[in-house]
Amino acid sequence: MKITTTVTLRTGEPGAYEFVYPGESINVSREEAETLIQRGFAADDKACSSKDELGKAHHLVDAILDAIDDLKPNDFGKDGKPAVKAIEDIIGQSISASDRDKAWDEYQALTNDG
Repeated sequence: MKITTTVTLRTGEPGAYEFVYPGESINVSREEAETLIQRGFAADDKACSSKDELGKAHHLVDAILDAIDDLKPNDFGKDGKPAVKAIEDIIGQSISASDRDKAWDEYQALTNDG
């Protein structure tokens, strides 16, 4: 199924990752497409419109949340927060400290609820 990404997606295997940037189209299995669309990381290529840009900030936070799970202990600063550069390396796009902070606050809320 062809989808259009709303965030930078990392595909492939460790050590050989490729990145698909926001607005680019990619073919994936129907199951994977449905999961990505449900999570807001992509839109059905046929339904893609400028409305996708309106939710870009929310989708970026979701991508950062996923990246935080991939971080190693040395990817965190002395303040206990994930390093912006470490997150950028995983998601393949620039983020601000404010973006990181929003995602970090949400991450802590999610992990402390369980």
